[in-house]
Amino acid sequence: QLHNETSTGQAVTVELFLTFQLVLCVFASTDERREDNLGSPALSIGLSVAVGHLLGIRYTGCSMNPASSSPPSRARLVLLTPLFSPPQVFWVGPLLGAAAASIIYHYILFPQAKTFSERLAILKGCEPEPDWAEREARRRQSVELHSPQTLPRGMSE
Repeated sequence: QLHNETSTGQAVTVELFLTFQLVLCVFASTDERREDNLGSPALSIGLSVAVGHLLGIRYTGCSMNPASSSPPSRARLVLLTPLFSPPQVFWVGPLLGAAAASIIYHYILFPQAKTFSERLAILKGCEPEPDWAEREARRRQSVELHSPQTLPRGMSE
């Protein structure tokens, strides 16, 4: 049920942004490639959920998760309703928000430097080239910042 005379378009937008910020927070706080993570990922994700609920509860009841908005007995009914009817708001908004957050994080904010053949091998489900691990270690050393007096991580005297 939508609150405060919120239209379905506004509700989809609210759910999209709430899920977007939550998924972006999860990616940023749990990414093992990042070494600048400080604090607890559980705390940052929990605060993100709390902020999302505080901002969205007034407009849509704040779903941020399609599974929590539709009980199993109503799943068939929800999937058969028109695309932007009130029950579908809680599916369309979060799915679009999560997809947008994934694309932005993985391709703009923190992209992985892989060649086309490596990406193709991952899509096919087979192992990348044999020297991939060595090239990845060299690439990480080349992009790390270090002072002239210290050696980059992974290199010993």
